[in-house]
Amino acid sequence: MDFKLNRVRARWLVALALILTLAGAWLNLHVKSAGIVQDALLDVNNRYERWQREAATHPELTQGDMLSFVLDFPGGIGTEGLGQIIRMSEELRTQFPEGVVWSLASNSADYRVDETGGSSTLESRPHLSRALLDPQGRWPADFDLADWKRRVQQDSSVYPVLIGPDFDHAQIIVFLPPDYSEQGILERCARYLEQRDTPTWQWMLFKGDIRPAPAYANVSLGGWAVARGLMHYALISDVLFYSTLGLLIATLAAVFSLGSWRQAVQVSVVILMSFVLVRAAIPVMDWAGLRFQGLPVHERVYFLLVLSALIVSGISFNVRAFEAYNEAWREHPELAPAELWHRVGTGLRGKFNVVALIAFLNFATLPQIGIRGIMEVGVLSALGIALQRLLAGHVLPALHLCLGGVPDELGQQRPHRAWLGRLHARTLRAIDWLPQASWRLIASLRPRQSLLLSLGLTGLALAAALGIMLHDVREPAAPWIKVQERPIDYLPGTIVDRARGQLNRPGGAGFGRLSYLVLPRQNPSSQAAIEDPVFLARAFEFQKRVAGLPGAMPVRSVLDKLGQLAERSPDVHASLPGDRAQAHELLQMIRWDLDDEKLASYFWSEQGLVLYAAHAADNSRDLRDFADATMALAERDFPDLQVLPFGRLHTYHQTDRYISEGKPLNVLTSFPLVLGVCLIWLGWRQIALRKRLPTGARTLAPLRSALAISLPFVFAYSVVVVLMALCQIPLDQASACATALGINAAIDFDIYVVDDFATRLAQGDPPDAALHHALHERGRVTLIDALLNAVCFSFLMLSPFLPIQRLGLMMIVLLVACAFGALFLMTGVLRSCIEPVTRPAPENLT
Repeated sequence: MDFKLNRVRARWLVALALILTLAGAWLNLHVKSAGIVQDALLDVNNRYERWQREAATHPELTQGDMLSFVLDFPGGIGTEGLGQIIRMSEELRTQFPEGVVWSLASNSADYRVDETGGSSTLESRPHLSRALLDPQGRWPADFDLADWKRRVQQDSSVYPVLIGPDFDHAQIIVFLPPDYSEQGILERCARYLEQRDTPTWQWMLFKGDIRPAPAYANVSLGGWAVARGLMHYALISDVLFYSTLGLLIATLAAVFSLGSWRQAVQVSVVILMSFVLVRAAIPVMDWAGLRFQGLPVHERVYFLLVLSALIVSGISFNVRAFEAYNEAWREHPELAPAELWHRVGTGLRGKFNVVALIAFLNFATLPQIGIRGIMEVGVLSALGIALQRLLAGHVLPALHLCLGGVPDELGQQRPHRAWLGRLHARTLRAIDWLPQASWRLIASLRPRQSLLLSLGLTGLALAAALGIMLHDVREPAAPWIKVQERPIDYLPGTIVDRARGQLNRPGGAGFGRLSYLVLPRQNPSSQAAIEDPVFLARAFEFQKRVAGLPGAMPVRSVLDKLGQLAERSPDVHASLPGDRAQAHELLQMIRWDLDDEKLASYFWSEQGLVLYAAHAADNSRDLRDFADATMALAERDFPDLQVLPFGRLHTYHQTDRYISEGKPLNVLTSFPLVLGVCLIWLGWRQIALRKRLPTGARTLAPLRSALAISLPFVFAYSVVVVLMALCQIPLDQASACATALGINAAIDFDIYVVDDFATRLAQGDPPDAALHHALHERGRVTLIDALLNAVCFSFLMLSPFLPIQRLGLMMIVLLVACAFGALFLMTGVLRSCIEPVTRPAPENLT
């Protein structure tokens, strides 16, 4: 279509495309994934980013995250459950040699006072170990389970963190190094619990959960370190399944809209090729050294939005190309297919370029929001739009020359297939009804009346959206549209969700843990700060105050164990050590009693200690409020302490702020961008046609027409804002990107309708006749485009994940609103955008 093809060239081009697609399929096996919060913020001046960089200057304190294995004991823990804790603790030390296992059977000591021999000494013994068993590996008959529970309950360093408040579940925690891979950790957990290997391609295609083997049937996984990895795979596999299913159904629908099953299959093949090639671009850009904001592009959970963009643009480009070809074929059936494609390309090339340019620039503005995952969606979507334009202009015509396909092939030659032809005709008549009804209504109104009606409806939708936004600004505590992430909605009923239910019960250990380094603001002496009684007392006071904040669950540090030793020590008998010598001795005792000395660096060093504050972490809004309250408490009441947040969970709760501030700015940028590109296109079109226009012809005023093209964009955005308020859809990373697709759909629909209208005006048709052509005769193409996309995205509403259901609903509403805006609101304004040609030329338009 972009250059003249023949069958030989077409075969070579198709062969090249297939080779590149096969190479892309191989490259798809080498795509690097990243977690949703890994290097998530682009703003290096974000205060949490600054704090984390400052925390990184203290490498003596290991700053990794945690994952936990939650063992469920519905009837209460017994000796069999205790044995399982011992066994799994030993196994997990082997499974995660780079980490440190912390459980009642690993790195956990119970301290007691021994008064035998006439003197009191402090001795330690593990809460659980194989030493408690007899030589046959069985529990001795005199083992007192009730006494064991009582002793555990008295140890605040492990209760209720490593054992549930009702002794109905236990945790085995694995401390991870800072540079862990979320997907890698998930795959190892699955291998351990399922007792089998699962290839990565199974995770990508259909595996969305871990189903433990019988020996681990009561085990679930806690913490966002593993939950984010599971969310990545569950989401990717779910979206690939439902998007592919939707695309197959859209292919079937395209059969009846195009009238050719071969053309419909070719449309889907080209879209699938774009899926493979865009994903293959991720490792190619990495190997080529391309960096965006200092890092390579990774595949994250929001790659589904890239697929959505490819579906929207792919259906538009390819279906419209075949619609134009079929129209040319009906007018000149005697011409060869290659010649028809050459003629079609002359008319479509400019419109395709404008649509692709607007979509490309629109996605290129997404980095404004300030979140790396959204920026990567923009980069990959912009790349995908450019690729779609290339495929539609070159590969699709070549594929058609090789495989053929004409619009009237349904029911041809075979009488038993005649019903397909009748169904095709009835489908087109049903589709034609809406644009024809729109034309009849607009034609019955004078231009000024239709202008006021279109502006009135758009203004009404805009006023409703502005009213919602104004309410949320004035009532931030009770907004109609919440700005928050609820990633647990992606994991309903999974092994992670079961652990969340256990850990977030009243009195539970909490599903998420925020980590803080606590250091003295000033340490004038050269001695270890961790041994300073004043610092220890202030840090313990801070810990207790954090535990009293709203939403806090157990807040723990080494001070819990240190306080227990100080109270039981015959030499101290106080809540904390009273001098440096006591602190040094008790900390040394704790270190000596650890099975793995590496665990000490996760809790304290000579410079300070680590505070772990547990939280339900169900959504980012509540988590951010808790984190901000913790830092406000530190800055207000503990100026002598330096508190530094660290860990990936702190990055996660900061994304909301950038969405709430960056998304409105992105929308405001998109509007002048669309307006400017349309203005340039219309102006260039007017200049190009002016010398060839017949006497008396009229044309569209570029500025007014560009504003008219923007109407559906404004209307669709306003409708989505109202939808989000009514259906309580939060503004998160998914919905922030999804609205960008609305611009592409709106402009895509608008450009073709405006071009059809302007072309007939340029040929000398009166405005009503030109509108009849654009709506009554050509409106079908726009509606088919919208319906095929809506059918494809409707299957997302069958997903078990609530955010994916919301995405499907938003895309359907966006497409319907954009189609309504293009076929009614914009066309109602177009007659008021006409101006006479001031310098007509004698030649007729060809």
